[in-house]
Amino acid sequence: MPKSHTHMHQHLQMPHAKLDLQALVGTLAFEQVTIIGNASGDWQPATTGTTFIFNGTQWAENSNVNNQIVNIANGGFAESKYAFVVQGHPQSGLLTQALTQVAIELTPQLGCWPSSGLTTIVLMQQLSQHVQVQRMSLFPSLSRPNDLPPDDHLPCMVHNWLGERRIAQALVPSLDWPEFSLASVFLPRLSAINQMQPCQVAPRINAGNPFDLLERLQESSLLIADALNPATRQMQLEWLITLAHTPINIWQQFAHPSQLINTEALFFNHMPESKSSNWYLMDTQASQYLDAIRHSLAYCWQTLSTKHASL
Repeated sequence: MPKSHTHMHQHLQMPHAKLDLQALVGTLAFEQVTIIGNASGDWQPATTGTTFIFNGTQWAENSNVNNQIVNIANGGFAESKYAFVVQGHPQSGLLTQALTQVAIELTPQLGCWPSSGLTTIVLMQQLSQHVQVQRMSLFPSLSRPNDLPPDDHLPCMVHNWLGERRIAQALVPSLDWPEFSLASVFLPRLSAINQMQPCQVAPRINAGNPFDLLERLQESSLLIADALNPATRQMQLEWLITLAHTPINIWQQFAHPSQLINTEALFFNHMPESKSSNWYLMDTQASQYLDAIRHSLAYCWQTLSTKHASL
């Protein structure tokens, strides 16, 4: 597996000529754009306009004889010296430069390099009159499969998906993106992964502020020596179980934008090749609970943003 994220961060140190993105509107002329993510499910190229796909998504070339399909690959994934590799567009060099510029601008808002999907959406929202997004929610699962080797990280773990959805949420009203909206967490599904007896599971938070416990988890995770202690891990696992089972109405009662942003760092490691990951990102059981907590936080941001937009 190429160390793609290390490769991306090298571009943050390089000088880049700044483009006037608005001036590109006429040059690139993306009247209608369809962006196809890498989620599962069948897909077809758009019948009109330009279709964007990522990292070599498979497609039948004879299925789209009249319209353009553009593939965008992460530069590290494609083993290129560039941040992105664009194929299928006559202005691929200009598109690569624009994507790189947007990614660099997004990085400080996220605390890490953005996904190719978000970068493309942000760019096309500025360049195209109509943008449709399919097979993408910017929310791949952090739940580790049982057959993943213990030392291997999930590829999606390098991105701040809570932050990406925070940025994308502001763009949703101007996009055709039905798959972006999340349903609230379905707590009964956690019963399948609960491996402790009820008496061993930390009690649910029914009245207190769950963000207080999440902050304790965050603070204790910074103490590397403590994180290696089995007793500390057991305590943190019980906190994760408690938080994962906290009803969404309790999260919503205490959710505040600044708190939600502060928690984002718990759920990604942008440089796993050189920076140790929090143990619960790399643990099969703990990651199931971590993913449920992240879902609750994402849903809180979604409802807060929707409520604010309706005022």
